[in-house]
Amino acid sequence: TCSEIILRQEVLKDGFHRDLLIKVKFGESIEDLQTCRLLIKQYIPTGLFVDPYELASLRERNITEAVMVSEDFNIEAPNYLSKESEVLIYARQDSQCIDCFQAFLPVHYRYHRPHSKDGETFIVVNNPDLLMYCDQGESCKSFLRVEK
Repeated sequence: TCSEIILRQEVLKDGFHRDLLIKVKFGESIEDLQTCRLLIKQYIPTGLFVDPYELASLRERNITEAVMVSEDFNIEAPNYLSKESEVLIYARQDSQCIDCFQAFLPVHYRYHRPHSKDGETFIVVNNPDLLMYCDQGESCKSFLRVEK
């Protein structure tokens, strides 16, 4: 039997430059997570962007393993002229939790059109796709639950 997978996304820091922390906890159905790799396909909405040059720098310093998938990408475009983008991130096993993986992704707010309301803009970051490979050949369809 397969147990559930718990996905949790947290936005850290305030302002235009933030960090998206993605945590994934697996149940007991996968015996040896040490042989597994978790790839996260994160969709970035038009109100945010990820800087591919920053990702390259973070990869060089071994801070995160992430790469942009989208080709026609303009980091300077405001949200109303930009497109949704995609990032692939290899999650790392969490040293504090034996059944957990986590990934870190720096995200930045795009400029929005001015409006006369209170000045707040809400951006929804949808759930990512999770792709897992284990050397031991185990596969399991699991239920995905998002914690907020």
